[in-house]
Amino acid sequence: MRIAINIILLVCCIIAISYLGLFSTVGIYLAVHMYFLGIRPIPLVGLVAFCSILVMYCFFGLLLGVRLSGTLLV
Repeated sequence: MRIAINIILLVCCIIAISYLGLFSTVGIYLAVHMYFLGIRPIPLVGLVAFCSILVMYCFFGLLLGVRLSGTLLV
């Protein structure tokens, strides 16, 4: 059952990228997936999701200069 839910979350993430953009979708996906896996302190989930987006943006957007899916957020 857990594998099926993980696959559904991943498919929803892939579909949502075209509407929400890569960075916001990955943040939402990480938060939902970490909560599903049992990481319960909500501030920790939000902090890890936000820091992951920040690291991705700094690495790809600023350091490498790669423009990634620029809808809605960034």
